[in-house]
Amino acid sequence: MTLRWGLVGRDKELDLLRTALAEVDARGVVLFGAPGVGKTRLAAELLDHAAGQGWRTEWVVGTRGISGVPFGAFAHLLAPSDLAPSDLAPSDLAPSDLEPSDLAATSSGGLLQRIGERFCHRNGNRPIVLVVDDAHLLDDASADLTHLLASSARVFVVATVRHGERVPDAISALCKDGLAERVEVPALSRKQVGQLLGGVLGGQLDTATQYRLWDASRGNVLFLQELVLTGLERGHLAERAGVWSWAGELACSDRLAELVADQLVGLSRQQRCALEVLAIGEPLPSALFDSLVGTAVVQHLHGSGLLGAARQGQQIQLRVAHPLYAAAIRAGLGVVRRRSIFRQLADALGTMAAPQRQDVLRASLWRLESGGSVDPAMLLAGARQARASCAHQLAERLARAAIDEGAGTDARVVLAEALHWQGRDAEACLAVGNRPPLDAGPAGAAEWAMVASAVFFWGLGDADRAEEIVRCAEQITAAGPEHDLLVAQRARLAFFHARPADAWAAVEPLLSPESASDLVLMAARVAAVPALAALGRCDAALKLADEATAAAAKLRDPQPQLVGELPAMQVLASWMAGRYRQMEDLAAASYQQVTAEQAHDLRGLWAMLLGRAALAAGRARTARQHLREACALLRQQDPGGLLACALGAQALAAALLGDVEEAERALVGQRRSQLPAVRVFDWEAVLAQAWTAVARGEHSTARSLACRAADVAAASGLCTGELLALHDALRLGEIRVAPRLAALAGVVDSALAPVIALHATALATGDADALERCAAGFAELGAVLLAAEAAAEAAEQHHRAGHLVARLAARERCREWASRCEGARTPSLRRAGDPRALDALTTREREIAELAARGLPKREIAERLALSARTVGNHLNHIYSKTGVSGRAELALLLPWRSPARGA
Repeated sequence: MTLRWGLVGRDKELDLLRTALAEVDARGVVLFGAPGVGKTRLAAELLDHAAGQGWRTEWVVGTRGISGVPFGAFAHLLAPSDLAPSDLAPSDLAPSDLEPSDLAATSSGGLLQRIGERFCHRNGNRPIVLVVDDAHLLDDASADLTHLLASSARVFVVATVRHGERVPDAISALCKDGLAERVEVPALSRKQVGQLLGGVLGGQLDTATQYRLWDASRGNVLFLQELVLTGLERGHLAERAGVWSWAGELACSDRLAELVADQLVGLSRQQRCALEVLAIGEPLPSALFDSLVGTAVVQHLHGSGLLGAARQGQQIQLRVAHPLYAAAIRAGLGVVRRRSIFRQLADALGTMAAPQRQDVLRASLWRLESGGSVDPAMLLAGARQARASCAHQLAERLARAAIDEGAGTDARVVLAEALHWQGRDAEACLAVGNRPPLDAGPAGAAEWAMVASAVFFWGLGDADRAEEIVRCAEQITAAGPEHDLLVAQRARLAFFHARPADAWAAVEPLLSPESASDLVLMAARVAAVPALAALGRCDAALKLADEATAAAAKLRDPQPQLVGELPAMQVLASWMAGRYRQMEDLAAASYQQVTAEQAHDLRGLWAMLLGRAALAAGRARTARQHLREACALLRQQDPGGLLACALGAQALAAALLGDVEEAERALVGQRRSQLPAVRVFDWEAVLAQAWTAVARGEHSTARSLACRAADVAAASGLCTGELLALHDALRLGEIRVAPRLAALAGVVDSALAPVIALHATALATGDADALERCAAGFAELGAVLLAAEAAAEAAEQHHRAGHLVARLAARERCREWASRCEGARTPSLRRAGDPRALDALTTREREIAELAARGLPKREIAERLALSARTVGNHLNHIYSKTGVSGRAELALLLPWRSPARGA
């Protein structure tokens, strides 16, 4: 593909340059920045701008090859006669023929002055913009000429200078003498890198890839270009399910290696070897690195800007200053050298006092990489630590190595879990086996059951087998913390199988602090929070989540995966409680954390929850963007069986935006990926179908589907789901659910329930003032789409009552809230935009009018609405009569909400 690299994130610098150019007394600017940051591109942009303003433009470049040649950079712009001293006749004199002594012999009005005057007068007296690229490489004569030209009133100099380079005195003097303004050109921010790559690739880039490429390039455009080109060539960077993402390790091309090598010129052999050690082992504690390479070397590398340092706990951790430097160094090492470094690192780590928790993983990995025999207990400990760190491929490798070295069942359980998290559940099933180990004690049996039940439930979709495994292990463990942990696991399975009452009944006895350990209490709370919320006890669920959050710190190191589940359950509870701002804050924080930590197996989950938060608020485009990313990630790795849920939410977001094709495609994917065991979100899938029907204009079908979604939720005891589905039915015009909805809202304990109850009553009675209060209540919760709809409905009721001023005020509030919904279209918002001619249409006539405006023939409209073609024709005649139009063409112009014709 052909890539076009636009100029992004340089508005501030460009404005400054153009302003300087426009000032009467300005003489120039000097652009300072790191190599590859984009100084030359900025200079070129200003040159193009100047040419458009009538300036004459010239460009010179300093290079190492001609830095010893007087006026070498200007050679292509000077005639031989320009270089001849006043006592020499013009001849074939070339720049290389001019001796430095000739310059020294000239006065200020001599050779240099004459060269400057002839340069300015050539091609008329138009003002000149002169770009001097890489001015730090100029010979002294060219630097002096640049300074002289900047002193004139006819030349505006734009010089680029690389950080860290020795600069000729004349170039330094440009800023000191007030002839030029110093402009720093910084690296691009992460957001700017995302914007740039989105334009280059022509599509959505997933956030983790954006973060990863920014971190690797540190915002350096030259490095970024090489990374992208290499990634495309090798297939690492590709569009997957409509989202661009990077898979695998960062690739270091030959060109990239050359660029990096230029930055390492001048290092001694000892310093180079030290960087090799750090590149292999980073991050390394400063004490460990000092012991390996010596304090003097460390200080020199740090002073040269080649080391990065950051405090982590009580230690200072060191890295190679730039990720690409480290990648290029690693790529250039042979097998023997790598093994030698790993052996050095492992030996040094073994001599350190007070080892850290992560040192167990390092020690096992470094010993394995060194090529020798490794203690299986060390390998198994490392595999467990890798599992806790979500490094599942590494956990698999270490577990397999432990098995090869003679480790037993424990290693196979760790291997099975690592395979499950990678989506390789058939292999995981073989590794974990069908029954607990015969020699396993309570702890071993519990660990086996936790992993095996997860493999069967979320991996293979067999809920019955998963529960059977847990109950069998419960009998083995009898009583004690292992037994209680298994009960909590059984409760989690019950919740996701859409049995929240069973989940709560199982876990409630474990919530007494007097009778449970911290670990059991945490596991019980993680299981109880979503179950309580689903049962309608949302406030109790959020209180329990707050208690768990307060207790999480002491378990974060030994049980990171369990503690990591808590925010997800808290987000679900916040959603069911209608606390949408809290939901989004929690989701955004966790999403940013897993992205920064490159916890790839959790990114799909948090992208989905962030998308659902935006969807709940009513920001349709933001929701679709996050959900597209979530679906792309979950197709690659879906240990929780969440792809179907994400696809259903994507369908709903697309439907709100009127994108029927995407919504239907997502629904097909949702049906294909649905796991038989994960049923707790089934009602949402039906709601997604309902809103897709709305996008197609099939409002009757949509209302029927929304009611069916409520019934699906009710059948499983999911009170909160039933409430939300009934509310959607109400929003779609099914007023008959109002009594049922109001009664259910009285049972559900949440901030959202009373607002929904008021909404149902207000719509049923046509109470405009109550609808206004609903709109304010929804807005306070952060549900701007619901607020906009309620305001639109209030405007309708005010209109019917003849209250013009109130109607206009309500419509204005509707417009303000709707403007934040990013193009979401719902029946209430569409009616708010109806011209007066459409106010007289019935609900059925509106539905038929919309389908007709989209170009559907009468027969297809009849099939969709289960009517006869003759009935549809009669309705159309009534519509034409009421609106005063003569046919479909005028009707399509009259309908402000019309969508593209079918098939578009």
